[in-house]
Order: sequence, then C-alpha cells, then structure tokens
Amino acid sequence: MSDGQKPGGKLQLWLIILPLILVFAGAYLLVPRDEAEKARLLDLLGTSNKGELLVPATPILDLDVYHDGAPWRWSELKPKWRMIIPVASGCDQACRDLLYISRQVHIRLDKKTHRVERVLLNLGAPLDQETREFFAREHIYLKLVSADIEAFKALLASTNADWDEHKLRLFLADQRGDLMMYYTPEHEGAHMLADLRHLLKYSPEPK
Repeated sequence: MSDGQKPGGKLQLWLIILPLILVFAGAYLLVPRDEAEKARLLDLLGTSNKGELLVPATPILDLDVYHDGAPWRWSELKPKWRMIIPVASGCDQACRDLLYISRQVHIRLDKKTHRVERVLLNLGAPLDQETREFFAREHIYLKLVSADIEAFKALLASTNADWDEHKLRLFLADQRGDLMMYYTPEHEGAHMLADLRHLLKYSPEPK
C-alpha cells in the first residue's frame, strides 16, 4: 500500500456514501408504482393512521376543477400533499373552524409546509363577498377552486367516504392526486398533524 492510500480514508468515504444509498433505496421501495404497491403503502401507514383511510383510494384527477373560471388541471400542478375541504352551501362556522385547524396543522409542519397545500373545493353557488374577504384576510394561502357537486358525488360513490353536501369532511390527497384519507369534525388537529408528519417522512419529495 502506498503512502497516499489510508485505510481510514476509505472507511470514512463508505460511512458517507452508505447512508445515502440506504435513503435512496428506502425511497424507491416506498414509492407506489402500481395499485398493489399503493395498497402495500396504505397498509404500512394504516398501522398508525389517525384519519379514516378512503377505500378505495380515488384519483381526483378525474374531476373537472376550475380556479377563477379557468381549468385547474391536477396533472399540471406541482406534486404536493393536499388538504381538500369540499363545501356546497358556503362556509359556515363549522367550515371555518375546520379551516382554522387545517391552517394550524399546516403551520406546524415547519420546514415541510411547502410540500402541502390547502384547498377549498366549492361545489355550490359562487362564494359571497364577505366569505371571500374572510378567506383573503385569514387564509391567504388557501386555494379556492370549484367543481360540479354531482360529479364529486359520483367520484366518491364507490368509496366509504359517506359524504353528502350536509357532511363536513377534510380529504387528504397524495402527491399523485389520489384521495386516500379523510377526517371529520370529530378528529382533532393533532390527528391530522401526526398523519401528515408520518406521510411526509415516508414519501419522497418530488424534484
């Protein structure tokens, strides 16, 4: 062995490289490549999830959504986890309470906030001026979009969501645009926060 080659140097190099290899290998194994893989991931998360798993997971990409009158295509959005609150009769106090909880959860994600977006999905008449001003004042990062209520009902018809326009829900969509979990007003903000932290930890961040 020459004087320029030190066994300790090679060991240090491997100690640097090996954790990176393990991280990328773990991320590869956790990325769902088909429905079987997706089911495996949901089974993994289901051991500790606080929200209700949506069965089956349902692609919201199939829903025609609009933002300020223009198509809002999920396939063109930056991949993020999205908290989606559908409303059909404006946003009453219960809706505003849920929005407040979702905002606090989003804030408490700290450095991971950029990986999550909050969305209010309006399925009824256009929101009144007071409500829009409330959102602009209290929820400046909330995305306001709209869709047809019958289309949304049809989207959830074969799932266990048990949703109608009189039931308040917060749906969680994964980075691919699949609705995969939901929360009711009975769930606490701590439940959403625990699930999101878990999901963000075990899902790779898209580049």
